[in-house]
Formats: sequence, structure tokens, C-alpha cells
Amino acid sequence: MVRKGKRYSLDEHGLLVEDVGSWAVDKLKIVTDYVQASSAARRRYLRSEAAYIDVFCGPGRSQIRRGALIDGSPVAAFKKAKVSLAPFTSINISDADPELLAAAQKRLSDLGAPVRATPGPANSAIPKIVESLNKNGLHFAFLDPHNLGTLSFDLLENLAMLKRIDIIVHVSVSDLQRNTDRYTSTDHDQFDRFAPGWRAHIKTNVSQKTFRDSLIEYWSDKLESIGLPRAKHAELIRGTRNQRLYWLILLARHELAHTLWERISSPARSPELDFDAE
Repeated sequence: MVRKGKRYSLDEHGLLVEDVGSWAVDKLKIVTDYVQASSAARRRYLRSEAAYIDVFCGPGRSQIRRGALIDGSPVAAFKKAKVSLAPFTSINISDADPELLAAAQKRLSDLGAPVRATPGPANSAIPKIVESLNKNGLHFAFLDPHNLGTLSFDLLENLAMLKRIDIIVHVSVSDLQRNTDRYTSTDHDQFDRFAPGWRAHIKTNVSQKTFRDSLIEYWSDKLESIGLPRAKHAELIRGTRNQRLYWLILLARHELAHTLWERISSPARSPELDFDAE
């Protein structure tokens, strides 16, 4: 079955399963490695709260094309935290598709997870989730949208209201590279949602590489301004033909988070945000 441009099937329990590329395994490894690496810090906040947030949660289970079934991000994060030094005190999930959200909630509930499901879309769910959390806890969010426009800056502004929040965010390289001309048109607002105000600061009558570099630099400066500096290096996820798909980028206030990120993603594997890098 095809839903909103993505292909799904049903598992043995009649729950939706998302069809994904093999690179999803690389993505999940980075997320779960960070969950493991940050568990000692998380342990100190179990009384105040240590929440996991995933507002593009999908159904919680995926099928690699012509391959194995794997956990989706909220299930994988919950399982890894459970066997680490500290679990999450709550698993906060949302999705714009209510059937996907229901499937993820069921899978997490069956595992005994402290799941809280908030109907999407992300930009309406995030404020409700943030309001429900202890602002003095230590929280971790994974933002995994399917395209650049869905990664609206207001999601990050809302998360920045939490005093201690580490975020791994998916930024689509392929979307940036394929659609630069289209998205700079005033008929489209993808870049306006991603980096509000860019039109007043970035010229469009330059090479595409110069424009893309300028957009990412402007976005990074906006992140700094709300107290969420990004890590210097990003984990580049590639497709089966070695094509550049997306970056996974850490955003965090505390230096410890950046130190942990360096441990799980070396500069050799994690380039700077360079559109010429191979």
C-alpha cells in the first residue's frame, strides 16, 4: 500500500510497517549510539525527568527493501535506553498520520514503554509536548522529517525552551541539491520554513553551491541565536549508490553533548556541511 508517497505493508499483528532503504540501519545506529553514550548523564536526571521526543515517529517498525524487519526510531531508542545506564522516563511520540502514530504507540505499549502519544502534525504537537515536560530535566529529541520543508524552524525554537535538550536532526542534502531553484521561488516556502528570514540575507543570483552554503550558514547562525549550537561535524548518510542523502546533526547547549557526539561520529566519517565533499 502507498500512503503519502511512502510504501507500507502490514506485519503479523496487522500493524503498519514502513518500507525503507538499507541506510536506515546507519541512521538508527547513530541515534542509539548517542542514547547509549548519554546514559550516564541521563541517570542524574531520572528524578527530574529524562524524556525522549520523536515527532516524526512513523509506525515504529520498518522493512528494509528486500531485507529484514527493523525497529523504528522510537522503539530502537527505548530499547537501547532500557539496557543502558538509564532509561528514558517518558517516550513522547507524534506523527501527522494518526494510523502511524497508533501503530508506534501500540508497539511501545506492548514493550512496557512509558509512551505518551500526541497527535500531529509536528508543529502542533511539539508545543504540547514541551509544555508537558519538566523544563529542568535532561531531554533528547530526534527530528527525522522526510523533507527539508517539514523541518520548520519553529520546532527547534520550541525545543529550545527546555533548559537541557540534545537534538539529533535530519537535514536533507538531496532535497537541498535537487530543489534549490524551485525552493528559492516565491511560489514555494520550504526554505522560508527551514530558515525564516533568509530572503533578506542571502543572494540568489549566485552559484547553487554558494547559495546552499550560505543557507546552511544562516540556519546555523539562527540556531546559535536560540542557544542550540550545532556540532562542527555531521554524520553523512549515503544511499546504496553512494549518493549523499542527508546529514544527521547534533544540536546542544552543553559541551558534554558535543564531546559525546565526537565519540560516536569521528570527523573522518562526519564531514563539515560541505556540498562539494565526496
